[in-house]
Amino acid sequence: MRVRRWSVATTAVTLAVSLFVACSSKATTEPRRPLDTRPAAQGSVVVSDDAEGYAVSLPPSWVKLPTDTGSFDAAAKQVLENASPAAKPAVTIGLVQLRSAVRTGVIVAAIDPATGATANLVTLGANGQKVSEVAIGAANRLIGNGATDLTREKVTVDGIAAERSRFRNAFSGDSGPVNLSESQLYVVRRGQAFILTLTGESADLDGIASSLKLA
Repeated sequence: MRVRRWSVATTAVTLAVSLFVACSSKATTEPRRPLDTRPAAQGSVVVSDDAEGYAVSLPPSWVKLPTDTGSFDAAAKQVLENASPAAKPAVTIGLVQLRSAVRTGVIVAAIDPATGATANLVTLGANGQKVSEVAIGAANRLIGNGATDLTREKVTVDGIAAERSRFRNAFSGDSGPVNLSESQLYVVRRGQAFILTLTGESADLDGIASSLKLA
């Protein structure tokens, strides 16, 4: 399957530019706290980085992929080869999304080989912006890139005020158009904006979102 459109993957790049040039008040840096690296559920695989200050739990059936472009393609090829025939179309789309995301500099990339659902995490300098400003800027860029049905809600991430946008994005493949469900979770902590992007139709996605922990 050839996927002919992927616009939302560029959101992190354009958002990064807006964050660095935004005219906002100077950020107040919160004190660092111990990073909670306990699995969110039994069998979960924790992906964490103490220096970056994050931890996220992935279901054991998901595959964590390299975040350097040199290694990503070989690992993605293996995932596609191992996918069932029924799952291959969705997995193909998921891998195209992740490949684009890896090129923007994500720090976590993972896929569900059964459904093609994906998760990726990026961190950017917030330059003093509040989480609501980050979410609004991202929403404007998502809509500009063709996202539809976008809604925003206030949520909490590891006890920190956060926002989550849900939207749909259209893709055109060899077998016809695919209207994909996506969401982005935004949280600002210690001067950094953490953006977790979740795509596809998997019961695991909300659990991954709620598992995000920050130092």
